[in-house]
Amino acid sequence: MNDPRHDFSEEIAVQDQAAVAYQSLRYLKPHSRDYHLWWTRLMLENVSLDGRILDNGCGTGILLDLLKGREVFGVDLSMKMLTAASEIDDRVVRGNSLELPFPDRSFDLVLSRSLIHHLPDKEKGIAEIARVLKPGGQAVFVDTNRSILSDLPRRIANRGEHFSESHQNLSRKVFERLLETDFEIERIEYFGYLAYPLAFPDLYDFSRIVPKIEAVTRFLTVVDRIISRVPLVRRQSWGILVRARRSVI
Repeated sequence: MNDPRHDFSEEIAVQDQAAVAYQSLRYLKPHSRDYHLWWTRLMLENVSLDGRILDNGCGTGILLDLLKGREVFGVDLSMKMLTAASEIDDRVVRGNSLELPFPDRSFDLVLSRSLIHHLPDKEKGIAEIARVLKPGGQAVFVDTNRSILSDLPRRIANRGEHFSESHQNLSRKVFERLLETDFEIERIEYFGYLAYPLAFPDLYDFSRIVPKIEAVTRFLTVVDRIISRVPLVRRQSWGILVRARRSVI
């Protein structure tokens, strides 16, 4: 599992701690879980789910749960994440995303949910995804977008216990650069504006100050969908979703 160029001990400790927070807060509180399920389902739109699927950085298994009945495999660095994920699907293995423990051309679809911003070597992580994808296979990435809305809160949050030093927001230009060698980008979408901050009770529990937070979150999610269709403004989001296809050549 170890990569001699990187020390993963800090990231493992961060993710082990995050696993506890996810299970006890983020995916337990109804308003938060519903919101995360909503944007996670966006990853599965307009992609084929019929082949072999890799959940790259599977965490506690939220995608594995949505993909029950499919030929899906999960990989994660954190044993605490994998312990939770294995209760959903036992086809999970421990490994780091800079050296995926799978043969070349193993998968038809690779899903990377909030993964790339964690990696100390993002180019190597993208190259590994390309390696395990079949030519013409699809990859879907969701990550933290670099925007006016997200930049300052991310700087503050990075000082907290849920983040290591490698964490950073990723812009459209960064994704275009990372993917240009092995992928053709099919679509880039933006999401997460007003409702997004309410969905992280492990960072700050807004239910303490927002009455009827489930209804408020649902309403703001509808508002967010409208904002995501407004040119220019839509790029000032918390999240970015990228669909790409592995080059055939």
